[in-house]
Amino acid sequence: MLLRPNVFCTIVRQDGGYDLYGQPLPGETIQTRCAVVKLIATVQKSSVRADSSASRGNAREIVADARLLFSPPIVPNIGDRVIVAGVDLRAVSVFPRFDVVGRLHHYQVDLNVWA
Repeated sequence: MLLRPNVFCTIVRQDGGYDLYGQPLPGETIQTRCAVVKLIATVQKSSVRADSSASRGNAREIVADARLLFSPPIVPNIGDRVIVAGVDLRAVSVFPRFDVVGRLHHYQVDLNVWA
């Protein structure tokens, strides 16, 4: 299997610190390439408590579901921010993928919307 990362991605490391409002502070920024397997960003209705409104009001929120492939050695960590095609994402899982002889080939990274 031949992996050719062809999309520019930006990885912003989360350095573990937080600001006054509890938002993660940005760390090192890395420009790299990735391969996009799935990138779906939509706006969906979110549920609002039914007893808070007689009209059963709702809000709209951005929902993203993405799977990217990264070649070693540059790979995002869980919690890092990844920007691809103008969509801000948060890495939620990182899986190493191996070839048939057992060598590390690439990393599969699943991501959700950066909120």
